Amino acid sequence: MVSVFRPLAGLVALCSLLAVAAGAPAQEDAVPAAAEPAAVPAQFDFEQEQPDPVWTTTAAGASLAITREPANVRRGRGALDLSWTPVLGRLTFLTAEPVRAEGRPRALAFSIKVTSPTPLNYGVREADGATYQGYMYSPGEVWHDLAVDLDELMLSEGTPDENGRLDVSEITGIFVGDLSNLSGEAGRSLGIKEGEQHLWLDDIVLSDRLAPHRSRRTADGVLIIDDFEQEPILCLPIGGPELTLVAGPGDDDRSALRVGYDQQGYRWAGFVAAVGYLDLTERTGICLHVRADCPAPLTIVLEERDGTKYSAREQLDPMLGWHDLDLNFTCFTLDRGSTDENDRLDLDQLRVLIPVLDTANAEVGEVGRGVWEVSRITAVNAR
Repeated sequence: MVSVFRPLAGLVALCSLLAVAAGAPAQEDAVPAAAEPAAVPAQFDFEQEQPDPVWTTTAAGASLAITREPANVRRGRGALDLSWTPVLGRLTFLTAEPVRAEGRPRALAFSIKVTSPTPLNYGVREADGATYQGYMYSPGEVWHDLAVDLDELMLSEGTPDENGRLDVSEITGIFVGDLSNLSGEAGRSLGIKEGEQHLWLDDIVLSDRLAPHRSRRTADGVLIIDDFEQEPILCLPIGGPELTLVAGPGDDDRSALRVGYDQQGYRWAGFVAAVGYLDLTERTGICLHVRADCPAPLTIVLEERDGTKYSAREQLDPMLGWHDLDLNFTCFTLDRGSTDENDRLDLDQLRVLIPVLDTANAEVGEVGRGVWEVSRITAVNAR
């Protein structure tokens, strides 16, 4: 199994690069404001004529302005319009800093629209530089309204925090970024863009209102990591698939994430899901409720905060229809490309879960395409 999984070594390295991405807004290449701005309330509706000077971008040669075009404004008369031409190896981030939260914020909310299919990163920064982030996918040309509980943001790798938790009273920055155009394997897995791009942002706020939780516990104590029943899709696409939400198995499992693939592009087709904000130390494994159109090998990767990767492999069988893949944590073995100081999977150090299908060894349908779906990911109770 390890030898089959070895080609993923470069791909899962992208998770380490996401930590760099979260720090990108502070890089010296960011477009500077005319002078060091004073902290402003963390609430922006972009109804004024010019962007507030706390907004900067890392995009080279970018234009940052207020647009009045109705199609590119979510509410009111204006939205923030970032226009740029992507450069390979350079991430594009928007940052508002310094900001101050009013009261005690509980959620980050904003509306966003992008030109083309995009893996997005968003989050907040504390005064000491620690960043807390989440992931999101957009197919492009549609508005998404996101409200995420601050408790569901995870600490970015490479930005240690003295107490390991987000202190909302110390938030000084908000960032949103496009993770396309990373260098090397990570760029091929997340996507490369060319030509003029736009990112529109509207009504961004640190709010004291509760946001709907993606994860939750059922009446019998099962921890649902994600049931894919809320828009937008809070994960990153791997291999350029157009991730979509479709009907699930039914009953109380109404929605599923569909991942389409062919054998012409990137070898691995799946997604990256954040789990670093969850306490899984009392759980014994994870369970994915899945189905597939064609026989295909599925690899599930768990990555620790230090980049150590553990993997397990299962064969998707279309004859089974919807079925559970129960994976005890003891089934996960250390990737040959990783080293671990204690040679065991540390559940208190998990950052991301990455299920990916190996298209090179998967079957496809008559039109040269295949589909696999997951309707629910849960953490298995200890018995």
